[in-house]
Amino acid sequence: MAERVHIGSAADFVVGESKTVKADEKVLVVVRTEDGICALVNRCSHLPLPIAGGKIEGNTITCPWHNSKFDLCTGNNLDWVSGVSGVKMPDWVRKVMSMGKKPQSIQSYDVVEEDGEVYVEI
Repeated sequence: MAERVHIGSAADFVVGESKTVKADEKVLVVVRTEDGICALVNRCSHLPLPIAGGKIEGNTITCPWHNSKFDLCTGNNLDWVSGVSGVKMPDWVRKVMSMGKKPQSIQSYDVVEEDGEVYVEI
């Protein structure tokens, strides 16, 4: 069974803004979307660089380093290595930058909002 770890009050999480928190030795990016609060490990699955600071659009976050796009709540990859620092690249460059790695998800965690407090299940 997952352990429930307190990560803040509900007021700490604003729609469309990411917040980096530490929960049980894991660094997470937590975002309140229109659908709820989502948490992902703060590490892109392409290269082990932080995704904190990535562009938030609806339920997605784009890695600030290589533009890989992920679903905030599931961690599923939606677009794999499409550029560098926000600049789109041609398909042949994308293939080189992917370093032969197939698209991968980021570990996501369930988030519970209860009595004005927010918990992540680790």
